[in-house]
Amino acid sequence: MKRSSWITFSALALLTACQTNRLPQRQLASNYCAPTQPYRYDPAYAPRPDVETVLAANSGLTGRFSRHTLLMMNALGLLPQLRELVGLEGDSSQAALLRRLQVGQQLQSRLLLATTEIASLAAELDCEGERAEQLAYYLDQRDIRRVRNLTILSIVAGAVTTVATALIKPQTPNTVIGIGGGVLSAGLGGLAAFSSDRRVPLVHRRNLLTDIWNQSGTSTIYPSFIWYVLNEKAFSNSTSFTIAHNIRERWSGYILAGAETEGESLYFGSGGQYTADELHTRANMLNQLQSSVRSLSQDLQSLQLALVRY
Repeated sequence: MKRSSWITFSALALLTACQTNRLPQRQLASNYCAPTQPYRYDPAYAPRPDVETVLAANSGLTGRFSRHTLLMMNALGLLPQLRELVGLEGDSSQAALLRRLQVGQQLQSRLLLATTEIASLAAELDCEGERAEQLAYYLDQRDIRRVRNLTILSIVAGAVTTVATALIKPQTPNTVIGIGGGVLSAGLGGLAAFSSDRRVPLVHRRNLLTDIWNQSGTSTIYPSFIWYVLNEKAFSNSTSFTIAHNIRERWSGYILAGAETEGESLYFGSGGQYTADELHTRANMLNQLQSSVRSLSQDLQSLQLALVRY
C-alpha cells in the first residue's frame, strides 16, 4: 500500500471511530421526570381572584395580620378558615373548642400539602436539569474523543510525512508528499479546533419553562398555590415585579443573551434537537427556576410563625 493511501485510510478509520457509540433515541423518547399520575387539586382551596375585595370587607383580619400573611392564606385557599378562627376567639363553649380543633387540622393539612407541592415541583425541576446535563455530558465526551482522535491523526500524518520525505530521494515525489502531508496535517488540526455541531433529541412535552416564559395568566402544570405566589408582586423582593417576571428577565438578560427568538421554540416548546451548549443553557434555566421555587418555603415558614398561636 502506498504511503499516501495509508494516510488516507488511517484518517477515515479514526474519523469513523468518532461516529460510533450512538445513544439509543428510545432512551430520550419519554420524560421520566414527569409525574406518573396527574395531580387533582381541590378547587375549594384555589386562591380567590377578588382577594382585595375580601380583605377590605374584613377589618378584623387586616387589623390582626400582615398583608403578606393574608395573601399567603389566600394562596393556600384558607382565608375562610382564618376568618372562622378569628370569629371563634373568646368562645369557650364545647362546640367552639371542637370547631377550632377541626379548622386547625384543616390548616395544618393544607400547609403540609403546600410543603409537599414545593418539594415535588423542585424535585421535578432538579430531575429535568440533570436530564439535560447528562445529555450535554454525553455530547461533550463525544466531542472530546473526536478532538483527541483528530489531534492524534494530525501528529501521525505529520510524522509519516517527515519520514517519507526523508526516505524518498527524487525531488518531485518528495515535494508532493511533503505538501500533501502538510495540508492533511493542517486540515486535521483545523478540524480539531472547531467543536462539532452534533445534536441529540430531547422531548419535554410537560415543559416547566413555558408558562414562566410566556407569563401566562394561569397554568395547568403548576399547583395553584405556587403559581399564585410566583405571580403576586407582594411576594417578590422587588415589589414592582413578580417573581415569575424577574425569572424571565434573568433568563433573557444573562442566559439567553438576546438569542431567545431563535431558541424560543426549542427551549419552550415540546422538544427538539439540542447541541451540548443548548442543553447546558436549558439546565441553567431549570436550576434558576428550581431555586426560586424552593425559596417559597421561606414564605410558608413566615406564615406558620404568624399562625403559631392558633
